[in-house]
Amino acid sequence: MRYLLFSVLTLLFVSSCINDGNAVDDTVTLEGQWELKRALRNNMETELLDGLVMNFQPDGKLETNLMGNETPGTYTWEGDEIITEGVKLPLTYTIKEMTDSTLNLRSRYQSYQFDFEMVR
Repeated sequence: MRYLLFSVLTLLFVSSCINDGNAVDDTVTLEGQWELKRALRNNMETELLDGLVMNFQPDGKLETNLMGNETPGTYTWEGDEIITEGVKLPLTYTIKEMTDSTLNLRSRYQSYQFDFEMVR
């Protein structure tokens, strides 16, 4: 009986520690300024995007210098996707991971996959 109780408690403990697959913590907000720490193009590090900044404002406005100039636009955040519009290069980003200080995004442009490691 003791072994059964121990097994059940161990199973409950282990199952509570398993990630539910949600890359986004519900208490974390996207709003604020994010700066590029590292970028990958087709899984190879690239300096093409050095200096990238994204500023997500609470009213759905977005400021970014993705194409080299400050460009205002808008964004919507739905689940694990950020959809940008009105900027020079509108893209859909998939949130791979997000904490209060880090934001890892993935997007596709033409035949390229881009991964963005952003920090506040």
